[in-house]
Amino acid sequence: MVGRSSERDRINAFVVDVPHGHRSLVLRGEAGIGKTTLWTYGLGRCIAAGWHVLTTRPTADDQHTPAQGLQDLFAAGHLGSPPTSRAFLTSQMSLIDRSRGLLEHLQSLAAVGPVVLAIDDVPYLDDVSAHALRFALRRLAQAPVVLFGTARSGEVAALGIAQMPDLGVDEDRLDIAGLSRHDIRRVILDAVPEATVPVAIQAGEASEGNPFFAVELARLDQEGSQHLSSHPTRRDVLTGKIASFAPDMLRLARILSLAGPSSLETFRAAWGPGDLDDALHTGLDEGIFTLTGAFTLRFSHPLISAAVRGGMNALDRQHLHSALATAVPDPDARSVHLARSSDCVDGARAREIEEAASRVARRGAQGLAAELAGHAVRLTPTDETESCVRRALAQMTHCAASGDLSGAIAIADEQLLRLPPGRLRAQMITGRVVLDFTDAEAFLLAALTDVPPLRQGRDEDDRATVRARLLCLLAWLLAIHFGRPEEALKWGQEALTIGRAHEDKVLTAQAASVVSTASLLLGQRQDSLIVEAESLSLPVVHSQLALWPQVIRGRQHLWDGHLEQARDKLTDMDRSAQRNGSEFHRPYRLCDLAQVSLAAGDLDLANQQVEEGLESARDGADARAISWLAYPAGVISAIRGDAESAHALAQRLDERAMEAHEQPRRAMADHVRALVAVSSQDWTLAREHLDKALSCLNRMGYRHPGAIPVLPLAIHVATLRGTRDDVDALIASLDAQAQGLGSPWADAHLLAAVGQRQLLEGHPTAFDLLTRAKHTLSHFGYALDASRVGYFALLAGLRAGSRSRIHDLAKETQASFLQQHAVGWFELATDALDRVSGTSERGLTTTEGHVVDLICAGQRNKQIAATLFISESTVEAHLTRIYRKAGVRNRTELAAYHRAQTHSGM
Repeated sequence: MVGRSSERDRINAFVVDVPHGHRSLVLRGEAGIGKTTLWTYGLGRCIAAGWHVLTTRPTADDQHTPAQGLQDLFAAGHLGSPPTSRAFLTSQMSLIDRSRGLLEHLQSLAAVGPVVLAIDDVPYLDDVSAHALRFALRRLAQAPVVLFGTARSGEVAALGIAQMPDLGVDEDRLDIAGLSRHDIRRVILDAVPEATVPVAIQAGEASEGNPFFAVELARLDQEGSQHLSSHPTRRDVLTGKIASFAPDMLRLARILSLAGPSSLETFRAAWGPGDLDDALHTGLDEGIFTLTGAFTLRFSHPLISAAVRGGMNALDRQHLHSALATAVPDPDARSVHLARSSDCVDGARAREIEEAASRVARRGAQGLAAELAGHAVRLTPTDETESCVRRALAQMTHCAASGDLSGAIAIADEQLLRLPPGRLRAQMITGRVVLDFTDAEAFLLAALTDVPPLRQGRDEDDRATVRARLLCLLAWLLAIHFGRPEEALKWGQEALTIGRAHEDKVLTAQAASVVSTASLLLGQRQDSLIVEAESLSLPVVHSQLALWPQVIRGRQHLWDGHLEQARDKLTDMDRSAQRNGSEFHRPYRLCDLAQVSLAAGDLDLANQQVEEGLESARDGADARAISWLAYPAGVISAIRGDAESAHALAQRLDERAMEAHEQPRRAMADHVRALVAVSSQDWTLAREHLDKALSCLNRMGYRHPGAIPVLPLAIHVATLRGTRDDVDALIASLDAQAQGLGSPWADAHLLAAVGQRQLLEGHPTAFDLLTRAKHTLSHFGYALDASRVGYFALLAGLRAGSRSRIHDLAKETQASFLQQHAVGWFELATDALDRVSGTSERGLTTTEGHVVDLICAGQRNKQIAATLFISESTVEAHLTRIYRKAGVRNRTELAAYHRAQTHSGM
């Protein structure tokens, strides 16, 4: 290796640091600069050090082979590998299951010793492998698992350099520059012994120190091509090299460039009549191809592959794809070649390619699925309009899931220009609106005017169901997204009536879901509707549309207090999204599950679900999903006292409300801000934000307190502030909403609210009411709410003088807030426990310290009692103990003592 001493030193240092797993290393440089040579050197050093090294060398061809990178890295057994399952390599597996399986496998490997994932040309990893590695590596930040890779920088004309993907690692970058004049001359003379020194000097300067191009220039000059005297570009060098290929070797190179690394058996099948061996031997002898121990043929350098592929015309590619379609053994690979070679409408081929698109989508290769679905659309006969729309909808879904949301919308817009008013146009409008809410209401209202005029017979039926589908989607947007349930109810009921009359199962299920949800938000329960919708849910889920009845049912369970049922429904729908390859839906399912975990008090799980949802949303470039996840993310940050993050997330919710008219996001934003204020025990600021949230909910007509759980928190804050009038008004609101709602969650919070009101009045039954409310919330799994109500039960017990009775409750409440990392509430619970136990390592207990502070602030015993939720006699007892500990006789001496202690820094 010539002229790379500093690079070798950097690689050696990386190898030594591998066991710490802190940083990964990526060698970056232009094509042909020598990255792979240095990478190979690094592999040898890692192997010599005893690290577990897994390798793959993806090419541009591998990008369309789902999980090819994982197959290269893990399919073969490796010396020293633990006997863990490699089921994540199974072809028919959802992307998330594959990612979790990979994580488990890497954890097992790392438990044995350091692991190096060596990837030459990281940007050419296929999407499935990149996603799975990103998922795993982000969760292995503290494990000895590192990436050692290469990536190209700069551009080589017409070669389509891929972008470096985010693999979730902390990456050090080592830029590989061109060699010096002296070193490049040595490289040329070693590789091309017949070259003269003047030729070597000219080739080195023309290549700007790039070893690959320098050697090729020198070789071409020896062949009399006179490239050195004509100021060649690098593209010229590659073109000249390809032009020197014999016809048979050129044909083999072209097949290889389209097939990607494949077995010799595949090439023999695609070759047709004649002998492949001569071309194969020539290519191997000239260093154009390499052949692995498993008899897999590949190019010796990806630049050659790119140049060969770029030099083919469309007809050449079509002919070779056709040959490969009959040669490759994998049915999905066959479908890819079939799609790329078919130029005539063919219904049978369109069906085969459509099925392949569905399969590769379930494996996570959404970009390839979108391409195949597009070919299926192209090959569909003109009289099969329904099949064409179905395939276009699939193409849109795959485009959106692959991150090309604008491309998906463009597909919808193109179809809408072609489709006449009717059921299929309504389906396409539905698909477009699901992808993009911008001006969705106006879009749907305009579409309703396109419904054909009333005619007799079948036309009348079509017109009615088309109108109903549009109305159902409009109602869904108004109820769930725009915060206008009263309007939604009107449109949804009309759609439901039509769906039932025409026995349209999908329409009936979706309309029933919308009407049920709008009614529940308005405080008017209609359980029979959601039960009817669930009974018809299977075709709805398979329709790939957004309105899934079981998701709606799961949310209703969450609002009502049936947490386990909510978790079961929403988990099942998340699994359905995975089975269907619906990555576009996954962030929304994870958003729902995160809110279930929040209610259960499992903030760590909720945070994990938010992170996975954001990961999926970013992969799909879905800004709307990112905004949705801002709510549970903001709640988690606020509860844990991360005010900066929480406020940023609340701002994102406000922006979404402004951009897309999603008014519920405004209430969510103020809910997050109120939780931040609660964490810092700023009750006045908390009340301001809660008042804004409640006003927003009232304007929208929300009458279910569980939809956005602001009202119970407002009662907690009003109780902590000691404002009885506010508590009374809020209880009246909660009582009005809970009456007839049949929500165990709302009933438990109403019971707690009455107990809090009695706490403020010093009523002896407050403790029993609050304890019952806490136990009810605990029974239904709402741990966070139960802990908050438990704190007020503690205060009631303290006021009643029942310290021994509430000691276990105090410890349990404090432990719960500690487990949840609930800043603010934990401090309150700790103070209560201190007051219950009456002991502290300090001279004064926490409560005694508060009493001293309030006395020095000028408060009288009655005011102190109200502030600390204790009786005046208890305040007097505290003062007796404080005087004894401080050695003072009255308030004046106590204030002087407190000032002296403060000034002395004690």
